[in-house]
Amino acid sequence: MSRRGRRDRRQRARWVEGLRAGIGVVHLVASRGSSGRVAVFARVLGARQLLQAALLTRAASPDAHVVGAAVDATHGISMVPLIALDRQTRGFAARQLVVAVVLTALEVSLVGTGRGRPGRR
Repeated sequence: MSRRGRRDRRQRARWVEGLRAGIGVVHLVASRGSSGRVAVFARVLGARQLLQAALLTRAASPDAHVVGAAVDATHGISMVPLIALDRQTRGFAARQLVVAVVLTALEVSLVGTGRGRPGRR
């Protein structure tokens, strides 16, 4: 890959992780002064989003973004039972599912699928 291509990929990665950090901040700010399960979920997710953004920005490797995509996909899957079974958290969980799908897609777009690369199956 050319220098320009690597630089463009790094810039896209910074943009994705900046978006993730922004989402984390929104969760933390929105949960201030609130109580209950949704507020606890928002605080935990806000902290996780900030930590994940920092770690992925620091690592800056394709493997790290693959792990980030897996974490986001797992988070999305974990929201499905809350959507189905818990009225109190249903709206929050549905929004989290959308966020998880978007972040998973963005992470995968940073590294690609691996198809068409020499040495890949």
